[in-house]
Amino acid sequence: MTGWHLSLRQAPALRINLRGITPAALAGLSLEQIERLPVGHGNTRLALAELFDIGPGEEGVLHLEGNLERFDRIGWQMDGGRIRIAGHAGHYAGGCMRAGELHIEGRAGLLAACEMAGGRLTVEGDVGDFAASTLPGSMDGMRGGTFVVRGNAGERFGDRMRRGTALVHGDAGAFLGSRMVAGTIAVGGRVGVHAGHGMRRGSVVFAGPGAALPTGVETMPTFVANRAATPVFWALLARDLARHGGAFGELPARRIERYLGDLAADGKGELIFMHP
Repeated sequence: MTGWHLSLRQAPALRINLRGITPAALAGLSLEQIERLPVGHGNTRLALAELFDIGPGEEGVLHLEGNLERFDRIGWQMDGGRIRIAGHAGHYAGGCMRAGELHIEGRAGLLAACEMAGGRLTVEGDVGDFAASTLPGSMDGMRGGTFVVRGNAGERFGDRMRRGTALVHGDAGAFLGSRMVAGTIAVGGRVGVHAGHGMRRGSVVFAGPGAALPTGVETMPTFVANRAATPVFWALLARDLARHGGAFGELPARRIERYLGDLAADGKGELIFMHP
């Protein structure tokens, strides 16, 4: 598969919708055909070449370079190949992706990895609110794959998450894992109040030394301590998370404390804290 390098000429006046600009969509096209591809610019359409200088790149990689904060839906519904962004990304980055790899060297806007079903999305910087969550009006959030945030995450990270693994190396805002159905969320930094609010199943792992909730788990009456031994489960989960390094690297050697809930939603999920 031919690779392409797109270098931003200048920031657009309005937001750009890059839906459909994926490695699979560009495969087999000539340079002239790619330059003419239409993308949304507000209520109008622009040719891709009006925004980017386009040339050949690394085999199998779609490389976007520049500050793309106004460029939304990068990697939307991608089902293979690799996209690498040397800069920031706009909203919905990696939304509904099914396979492949999207790597963002900067930060991403709202709803990153929303309804992601497969593949791997890595954001080296921060992500905005509702990452790994649902599209407006939908019922299911992240549905599979691996989502890694090296920086901090905003509010409602993993809202209605159903499957997959989502990791935040930094801090996360309030309502982390809210209404969670299944899957695994792990956080290395601090977390806002109301983590796990309304969750039904799934695991939220507080991995770092500063990851405890600011108010303390004793103020969460809808979660109850569980003393049942789970050595096999924790050994497998900790080993999987440890591959991502950082605060997660030492998890296999740590002892844990589990709290089950949210009982107010008849939930059977769990909040996992590291034993002091």
